[in-house]
Amino acid sequence: MSNELIIIISVIALAVLLCFILAIANYAGERFLEKYKSFDKVEAQTDLTPLEYIDLLNQKYFNQKLQVVQISNYAGDAYSKGKLFLSTNTINKNSLASYTIISHELGHAKQDKEGKKLKRLAFLRKFGRIIGGLMIPLMILGAIFMIFGENLFWIGISLIGVGIVIFLTALITKLITISIEKDASKNAIIFLQEILNNKEIKQCKKFLKEARLTYWGDFFRTLFIWTALSKKTKLFN
Repeated sequence: MSNELIIIISVIALAVLLCFILAIANYAGERFLEKYKSFDKVEAQTDLTPLEYIDLLNQKYFNQKLQVVQISNYAGDAYSKGKLFLSTNTINKNSLASYTIISHELGHAKQDKEGKKLKRLAFLRKFGRIIGGLMIPLMILGAIFMIFGENLFWIGISLIGVGIVIFLTALITKLITISIEKDASKNAIIFLQEILNNKEIKQCKKFLKEARLTYWGDFFRTLFIWTALSKKTKLFN
């Protein structure tokens, strides 16, 4: 095989890979919402209502210390500091989507109970929001110093370097988030095995993978933000 052909094949392969990554970056959220609506139509084969399920696990794993806060935001379910923020739809619907979402947020509660993963991530995000807004100004100022300031060249290099460090910190934060979400999903499956059959568990695993793909999408949007080929996202969120 000639070197020219190898180069052509490599360029095509890289282009296909870039398109695949950008597709994840730009459409993972929409794809998840479609899957969410689909799984929300599948009724779970359990006699427990979502609130009864939460109460069961709250007693068994959390000494009844978790609080449930009902919110109106569709698909805005979350966990924070001993509270489960669950949408009206999640609480009132006996669907696979509801039980999977509840279990995932309970997975975060288990992380919070057993270690400091969530607290460290929260601190990193808070610190990142403070320094994140400095990235672009620092890099622009650094470039100006390099071009127009003969005696300020290395200061310009340093400022650009700081901007790059902030960018890399944002990427690392998002990778940590993905790891934490994956761990919460593992906890979720353990909880779901108490009330669902094997067929339902397999479906829940697929749903959790789709949810985790949205975090990969956010990572790729940040990674390619400089290309203007991906949707806008925040460095630290």
